[in-house]
Amino acid sequence: MLLRYAIPQTMAIFETSEQLYSYMSELFAEIATLPEAQEALKSLTLSVQFNYTVPDCTITLTAANGEYSITCGMSDNPTPDVELTMTGDVAHKFWTGELNVMGAITTREIGISGSLGKVMRLAPLIKIAVRYNRDRETGCDF
Repeated sequence: MLLRYAIPQTMAIFETSEQLYSYMSELFAEIATLPEAQEALKSLTLSVQFNYTVPDCTITLTAANGEYSITCGMSDNPTPDVELTMTGDVAHKFWTGELNVMGAITTREIGISGSLGKVMRLAPLIKIAVRYNRDRETGCDF
């Protein structure tokens, strides 16, 4: 008799690109109101494109002169300073602080195109977003 074992399939955190767009747009809108995020934005002049798979979508963060904009979908800027590519699940871990980012870059869970130095300029803003998002996630059903 052949026994078959069911291999549990994990559901993706974001089933549709609209869910991921909504999640990221809300996160950035909320952190933009924080004084420490506003301070971190003052030192940035940078365009970062986040290319997500499963679900497929693109989000571009453009920061200049202390302000930023988020574009969901293809951006008007065809050449961002930096591109980060990852799955939606890796993105969730990234933005909730559950991911060792340098380890993920090393194992290519996160792909980088562009200057790693420019990515590092985002570190203060990312730390603020992760800290805020961790608190935000406490009441979420993910």
